Amino acid sequence: SPARARFRAERQRGVLPHTAELRLRAAMVEAKEPQDYLEVLQAQRGGFSFELCKRNAYLAASVNIKAPTATKSGTTICGVVVKDAVVLAADTRATSGPMVADKNCEKLHFISKNVYCAGAGTAADLQHTTELMEGQMELHRLATGTQPRVCTVVRRLSSMLF
Repeated sequence: SPARARFRAERQRGVLPHTAELRLRAAMVEAKEPQDYLEVLQAQRGGFSFELCKRNAYLAASVNIKAPTATKSGTTICGVVVKDAVVLAADTRATSGPMVADKNCEKLHFISKNVYCAGAGTAADLQHTTELMEGQMELHRLATGTQPRVCTVVRRLSSMLF
């Protein structure tokens, strides 16, 4: 590789071995190929950049426009995958515009023994959809004698909703 050739040339010129070795390691790190999907996701992952803040401030000042502000609205749903389980959490507040319509709205819905659905949006539509899916999955369980798989629920929901 070019990095190894540069390493050999620097060693022949008498460059300190540790300096050349560090350059070789840096070149090898830059050329590292992702080994699995997590490394690919990490490489493509965005993140907060202060450069964008400076850019936005410059654009707002130069064009004399007001930058958009964040608004708090919507549902908070969180899912965490652990070794032998998945943990779902959701808030319980249902809003109707700026007013809180229900302080104890269930947003985690039972579909089968091993499948739950977390949803946001119109609560009545979500409840009706998950009740339909719960009935279909119970019929599926009785017909096959096995618990429905998540992909079965997803496929049926996709065909029903889209």
